[in-house]
Amino acid sequence: MFTAIDTATARRHQEAGAQLLEVLPADNYRQEHLPGAVNIPLPELTREKAEAQLDPERPVVVYCFDTECDLSSRGAAMLSAYGFAEVYDYTGSKVAWLAMQLPYEGTVPLAVRAGTLARPATTCPPDTSIGDLPDPGPGGVVLVVDEDDRVLGSLRPGALSGEGTALDVAFPAPGSVRPSIQADELAQSMEQSGESHVVVSTLDGVLIGIVERDDLHVDR
Repeated sequence: MFTAIDTATARRHQEAGAQLLEVLPADNYRQEHLPGAVNIPLPELTREKAEAQLDPERPVVVYCFDTECDLSSRGAAMLSAYGFAEVYDYTGSKVAWLAMQLPYEGTVPLAVRAGTLARPATTCPPDTSIGDLPDPGPGGVVLVVDEDDRVLGSLRPGALSGEGTALDVAFPAPGSVRPSIQADELAQSMEQSGESHVVVSTLDGVLIGIVERDDLHVDR
């Protein structure tokens, strides 16, 4: 048997020294993988290869691409069938890990990802009165965030007047991307949608910053 786990639990196991196994093809592994992970593509996950590269008596966290990919579950089931003592299926897998801006290894440089390119946003608490809003920052906006820095909305102070709080008048769904998206992909997306800026936030909505289209240095 194996146990399905989320990103926070996978991170705890990784920090505690668990073995990490990526079961995607080698090309995917080379581009980006969790720190210290071993790569055995699922078609090659024989008992002999698993026991040659992993310790059956130590915990193993198996992952693949994302929540819709079933390779990690199948890989975890195979290791359990081979007699591995403690096996975990990281269901969010690599996409979720990168979306939380956790460390990784591979050939894709951190410098081309939105999390690195993002600039600090100007923010305010939700109960800030309209008359006390700060001057806008990157993107010409102020982001309304809660005490955990989760994004609640976006507003342009110069267009506001009257009474009320920031939360009352903020647009509740500013466009956002995860920190793992690469500059060329983001530039294409922003060009198609006509966006001049996007919010960069983690998978659980915590603000990282703002990327403006001109920050990407990618030809239109």
